[in-house]
Order: sequence, then structure tokens, then C-alpha cells
Amino acid sequence: MLLLLNWHIASAHGGGYDALAVSTTLSFVPAVFVPPLIRFLPVTSGARMTAAGLAGVGLSLLLIAAAWSHVQAVVALNFVLWICFFFLESAWEVWFNDEAAGFDGPTLRKQSSMTMTVNQVALMVGPLFAPLFTRVVPAEWVLVGCAALFVVLAVLSLGAHRTAAVAAETRAEAAAADTGGLRVLYLLAFMLVWPVLGTFNFMLPLQALDHGGSMFTVGVLDMLLGIGMAVAGTFLHRLTDTLDVRWLLVGASVAVPAAIAVWLLVPAFGAPQMVAIFVLGCVFGSLRVLLRAEAAETFSPRQVGAIVANANASSLVLLAAVLAGGRYLSERIWLAPFALTLLLVLSFHGIRKVRKTPLLSTEVSE
Repeated sequence: MLLLLNWHIASAHGGGYDALAVSTTLSFVPAVFVPPLIRFLPVTSGARMTAAGLAGVGLSLLLIAAAWSHVQAVVALNFVLWICFFFLESAWEVWFNDEAAGFDGPTLRKQSSMTMTVNQVALMVGPLFAPLFTRVVPAEWVLVGCAALFVVLAVLSLGAHRTAAVAAETRAEAAAADTGGLRVLYLLAFMLVWPVLGTFNFMLPLQALDHGGSMFTVGVLDMLLGIGMAVAGTFLHRLTDTLDVRWLLVGASVAVPAAIAVWLLVPAFGAPQMVAIFVLGCVFGSLRVLLRAEAAETFSPRQVGAIVANANASSLVLLAAVLAGGRYLSERIWLAPFALTLLLVLSFHGIRKVRKTPLLSTEVSE
């Protein structure tokens, strides 16, 4: 779905870098409205929040399909679509924390890696189907089919409702459990997650068009990021009890600059870029798994929802600055997701320094 939208905005008449940059930046503006919702609206459960968000996505897609021939209208409706996306981002973290109540640290990391791996397997399949489907049916009808699936998932989410004790936590209780500086560091780390994905999805269509590639090329490269994230999730799921995160962070600190060097030294758009994107997926996927699990272990569901919502809202400024600068260095816009991932690695070093203990330990406290 996102591949269809970004490719259409980048390649259609009246589209291009500026239109895609405006669309990508506007897609982060809705994140500003989510923190007040998380803070002041009663949160019954992550499952019910998810159902509402999925229903909103389905309705937005139907409107986009109806306005498909007007790029400006698609850009505007994409703004509405992302209101639902950012609401879902916080809802899923609340839901994960609802289900994680009472689990210890290693169990949380295993559950986080498992769910993220399944997530990435689905994400790496989607981009491949997009160009195949559009060869058979118009893109508008593909979006209508996606809308129907989202509505079905909304209904299924309602059926998965579970009331956890921590889900009923009041705002006063959440405030009392505030962890000060560590919470700020997690907020900074979460603030980098969406800009990495946003700049990656932004730069791929532009790079493919500049090098004569097609939407299928974008799908393959997008799939490689998903494969890397899935490999990372599987790796962490199996070794979470024995792996010292210090070595993982050292590896990430080396792997990201190496991927950047590969892309710089071999300018041809082909196998080197595929390897670099796979490495990016492995590093980024590992950090997301750890970030999610550690947040669930450290904070309450409402706190996690608030941290994610505020981080997403703050990421708007970061993304806008990156895309604005990229307008003058468009041939180097591919560098953005790699540089932001490197900042995410550094943020984990800061978290680890504050905690003064390894994020993954060989010993499990009883």
C-alpha cells in the first residue's frame, strides 16, 4: 500500500521530489495530535485502540482510491491516513504492554523478537505483490482490497480484547513511576525510528527513477530491508539469554559505516546497494527489538504509549530538516536512513551507560 502511494506521488504528472517530500513531511504532522489523545482520552485497551485505528485506515484508503487521478488530493488524504498510522503505533505498544504484564526481561525480549520477525516477514512480502497486482488490476482497486482487509482486521482486534491489570493504570500512578533521565533517552531513541523508515521509503522510489529502475526494483530493495529485520529478530529470539548486547552494539557501529562505504565506493545501482540495505535492515531490526522489549520492561503501558506518541511527534522536526537538506543534495538522499540508524546506535550506548548494566544478560534474576 505504501509502495503504491509513494511510487504514484513520485512518478505521476505533477509529482516528483517536491511532491514526495511534502507528502512524507505531512505524513508526520499527525503525530503531533496523538500525545494529547494518549494522555487525556481513557485508554480501555490496546486491542480496542487498534480496532479504531484500523477502521480509520480502511476508510482513508477508500477515499484515496476515489481521488487517485489527482496527485494533490492523494497527498492531502495521505495526511489523514497517517493520523491513523501514528495512532496505531502507540496503540500497538500499549497492546504489547497489556499482554506483557508479569513477564520477566528475557521473556519480553523473546516475545518482542518473535512478533517483530513475523511483522517483517509480512512487510517484505507486500512490496513484491504491489507491482504484480497492478499488472492485473488498477492500483485503485488494490487499495480498495487493502481497505477491506484492514476492516476485517479491525473486527478481529475487537475479538482479541484482553483486560490487563496494568491497562487500568491511572495517570497519577503512571506519573509516580516516572524514571526521569532514562525516560528522556528512550524518547530520543524512539524519535529516530519513524524517520529511519520514512527516509528509507522516501529515497527508494527516487533512487530507482534516477537509475532507470521500476516499481518492482523498489519492491525488491524494500523486501531486502524486511529480510534483514526478520533475520535480526530470529537471531535475537534464539540467543536472547546468552548474547551480550555490548558486542551487538559494537557490530552495529561497524556495520552501518561499512554499508555507507559500500554504497559510496560502488555507485552503480545494483548488488552493492542490495547488500547495504540488507545490513541496514539487520542493524535497525535488532535495535527495534531491543528498544521495544526494554521499554516494556522499564515502563507501564500508558507510559510507553506516551513515550512513543511524544517521540513520533518530535520526529516531525527531524524528518522535515532531513528532507529539506536533501533537496539540495538529492543525489545523496540515500544516506539519510543510514545516518539516522547510526544515531540510533549511539542512543543505545547512552541508554546502556545510564542503566549501567547490559541490556541482555547471561543471568536471569529469579
